[in-house]
Amino acid sequence: MKLKSLLLTLSAASSFSSVLVFGEVTAERTRRQSFEDNSAQYVMPMGSPGFYNGNSSAAVTLDQHSLLLDGKRVMVFSGEFHPFRLPAPELWYDVLQKFKASGFNGVSVYWHWGLSAPNSNTVRFTEHNDLTKFYQTAKDVGILVIVRPGPYINAETAAGGIPGWTTNLPGLARTNDTLYREAWLPYIKGFAEATAPFQYPDGPVIAVQSENEYATTAQAHIPGLDEHMQDIINVLRENGITRVPTIHNDKNPAGQYAMPGLGKVDFYGWDGYPLGFDCDKPSVWTELSTQHDTNHQRWNPAEPLALFEWQGGAFSYWSGPGYDECYQLINEQFANVYYKNNYAAGTAVQNLYMTYGGTNWGNMHCTTIYSSYDYGAAIAEDRTQTPKLAEIKLQAYFLHASPDYLLVGRVGNGTVGQGTAFSNSPDIYTTNLESPKSKANFYIVRQVTNAKTTDTVFRLRVNTTLEGEIVVPKGGDLVLAGRESKIIVTNYPFGESKLEYSTAEVLTWVTFDGVDTIVLYALEGQYIEISVEGVSREKISHSGSNTISAKTTGKTVTIAGSPSGLSIVTIGHTRLIIGDKKTVSGFYAPRLSVSGTGHDHYELGPSNPSVLVLGPYLVRSATAHGSVLALTGDLNATTTLDVFAPKRFTSVTWNGASVHTTHSSIGSLRGEVKFSKAIESAKIPVLKDLEWKCADSLPELDSSFDDSTWVLANKTTTQRPQQPTGGKFVLYAGEYGFHAGQWVWRGHFNGNATGVQLSIQGGFSFGYSAFLNSHFLGSGQGSSHSQDGVDLLSPTFNFTQDQLVEGDNVITVIHDATGLNEDYNINDEHKMPRGIRGYKLISDHDFTEWRLAGNVGGENAPDSVRGPYNEGGWWFERVGAHLPGYDDSKWTKSCAPYDGITKAGVTAYRTTFKLDLPTGSDIPLAFDFALDSAAPYRSMIYVNGWQFGRFASSLGPQVSYPVPEGILNHHGENEVLITLWALNDTGAKMSKLELNKRASISSSKLAKVKVVPAPGWAELRGNVTTN
Repeated sequence: MKLKSLLLTLSAASSFSSVLVFGEVTAERTRRQSFEDNSAQYVMPMGSPGFYNGNSSAAVTLDQHSLLLDGKRVMVFSGEFHPFRLPAPELWYDVLQKFKASGFNGVSVYWHWGLSAPNSNTVRFTEHNDLTKFYQTAKDVGILVIVRPGPYINAETAAGGIPGWTTNLPGLARTNDTLYREAWLPYIKGFAEATAPFQYPDGPVIAVQSENEYATTAQAHIPGLDEHMQDIINVLRENGITRVPTIHNDKNPAGQYAMPGLGKVDFYGWDGYPLGFDCDKPSVWTELSTQHDTNHQRWNPAEPLALFEWQGGAFSYWSGPGYDECYQLINEQFANVYYKNNYAAGTAVQNLYMTYGGTNWGNMHCTTIYSSYDYGAAIAEDRTQTPKLAEIKLQAYFLHASPDYLLVGRVGNGTVGQGTAFSNSPDIYTTNLESPKSKANFYIVRQVTNAKTTDTVFRLRVNTTLEGEIVVPKGGDLVLAGRESKIIVTNYPFGESKLEYSTAEVLTWVTFDGVDTIVLYALEGQYIEISVEGVSREKISHSGSNTISAKTTGKTVTIAGSPSGLSIVTIGHTRLIIGDKKTVSGFYAPRLSVSGTGHDHYELGPSNPSVLVLGPYLVRSATAHGSVLALTGDLNATTTLDVFAPKRFTSVTWNGASVHTTHSSIGSLRGEVKFSKAIESAKIPVLKDLEWKCADSLPELDSSFDDSTWVLANKTTTQRPQQPTGGKFVLYAGEYGFHAGQWVWRGHFNGNATGVQLSIQGGFSFGYSAFLNSHFLGSGQGSSHSQDGVDLLSPTFNFTQDQLVEGDNVITVIHDATGLNEDYNINDEHKMPRGIRGYKLISDHDFTEWRLAGNVGGENAPDSVRGPYNEGGWWFERVGAHLPGYDDSKWTKSCAPYDGITKAGVTAYRTTFKLDLPTGSDIPLAFDFALDSAAPYRSMIYVNGWQFGRFASSLGPQVSYPVPEGILNHHGENEVLITLWALNDTGAKMSKLELNKRASISSSKLAKVKVVPAPGWAELRGNVTTN
């Protein structure tokens, strides 16, 4: 009896012997994933070239089921990666190859307006912001690109990507305000022109997003939003984006820009972060939503279900839990349960934010977060792979191997006593999807509640074309572990073969020499049962682990047991590779290299020839050279290599070296690939043993210091909504062209004064120190908690007579900034000032003037490579001591950060060291610190001129700062500057500062990553007079 035409309700009893009640499916059936054609409900956007399949000649089209490339359906399995957070472009290949090896056929990228436009007269897509270079990399690797240029992107980056110079513009940002439009127009125009040549099929770009998590005027009650959205789309179209659809990622499924009218996009979707960002409680899960499909049918039933951002991790905040806790919150169990819930709703585009997070180098973070953007992602900040990536690979491979999934409608869903029950357990919730042509069925089973973390034993009623409705397994029970989900299949075709049913999950399948080979798995110790159709007269052979057995049962062959290791069952022209989940997660299925630019260049399904490889840490590629199979990949240990491939391959190479192979008992070509001893024993310097030099970075405290060449902070008004709280002059750094880093303020006054009141604003968990002449007054730090905190401190300092001098007295305030606020709520929050929000001299007199030092050049900074966020305005930065080639011969020798200083202030320490890491290695390195609340300090890390970390000893949580190869020279000299900013009058020192290996990998990535070409001291300071 067909389940799609009947509603089955089970009583609360625990077995299928209970009374069954059948009834007609209700009218609600038509509002589910639909078997009907919904194309008539598609809403054509204003001015769109049109991308609806059947009504468009475009190479990229869509319908209610999926995207299509050249008329062929594609499951877009995408991961988020921000190239600007990995400013060594040669490593983009490494990240994207890891994406592809793990089943991602797409990458979603933000592009950063603020990095691209350091001032109102400049737009440059170069270096780490090089659009052309990234698109070409993705094309070479074979990864589709969804690109999201904003102009607002959020992304936990400074001002959400809006350049700092726009904060001085009147009018509300992110609306159709005229001045705001004039600001973003050159950037979006330039972006479109650079992107147009890379639209599919000529390049990898398949969609372009307008704005980000944006609201309509009707929803937000802010005028000009719809017009702004439409304006961005028009500018994109007018400048060449005519061959791919526009998209919008609604912040939640509320239909923003899915409905007719201004701003309607070609393809609507939404974002979801079901566990939020509460890394403080990594074991606490919310319940799963069953509303994905309801929302899809409500807002855009004629388009595929797209989740343009789905939770792939979570960000951490200053003084909060670290990314280890965020990973535990969004770990491989989360991926197993929550992502499969998305598939239960028929998701056809899924983008995991983040899949690789990278680093907020050079002050680009917003005020909420710190230097690391690891995000607890599947690929860690140092580019190492996590167990979550293996879980995701299992899912992605399955979806690419199951084209029927993209045509499914929903038969039913529920549990005992609620909706349609398919199991005999009230603890199991099931969703049944069916592909109408093949009758392939997918049963997504999970626990009813995420609060249950113990095993559940059950059986499942399924539909088969061979036997009708049956209960599986027939010879035992299914087991679902706590926080586990499974996809059980029936009527599942692979090549010329077919599974009647399988309670083991499918990884993928390939056909070698006419033999259909499918890989299946379950947790070790769980009972599985697989029924194969059409092979009952064939001879059965078995090799490998004996925990699995096979026998003929009527018209099928049934394989049953508890997988452990690998078992190989061959029945005629059908082969099953069955293993425990941990073992099977080690499989890679690289396609044999395909040339060209169309669908096949990006296809990861079985329609393209591939091989199966088990053993290595990573398999990047497989190429046929006659009878030789050339594999490239990475190792983290000496490894047994098992290759399942066509018989024409009689030998294997690994990264160009021959591998001695034999035919194993399980039918593979087996050999051993050795891990390099040179890589294992590679030496790196001990920082404590190096020669260090130091210099005081607060010469401003000297009575002879001359600040007359500094910027005179003499504005008395500001157009920002955030007005000063006191004082004659506006002391916002941004008003004078300084938008990132750290600053020095000097306020001059004559005559007697008894004190000063200051309000200093620098973002959550910022720090400041104040001095009167050469005398320390005090320091302070803000705080953070999740997305809130203290970003404004208002100290009052009382003067003593000995601190004052005759004539000119100077208040010196140094402070850093933890980034500009984002503008998520379209309320100009990103214009929140950084600097002195207000002041009052307790005296009959007032300050005569204020002077400000920021980054050299301000908005016209000379460093076009490292960009506008990298530097601040402290002395060591102004003179370029952080830059390669700086002459530190006059600095004090034999002083190290381990010795520290005995007073409040800032000292800069420099050292140099050489690295000569082995060719063919990938050894990510990190600078490691230790927390210290007793003698708190703050520190910055500069490596070869790049600012790659901020450390706050009493706040944390970050204590380890990976610096990528290309910024660190792994094959030459490195110049490092570390600052020590002691916040107390007793000073501070570093109890720990080490350079450590994060991993030792024998790698087939580019053998020598070139050092990113960037200017040094001679180019940036050699002809500049600084003070």
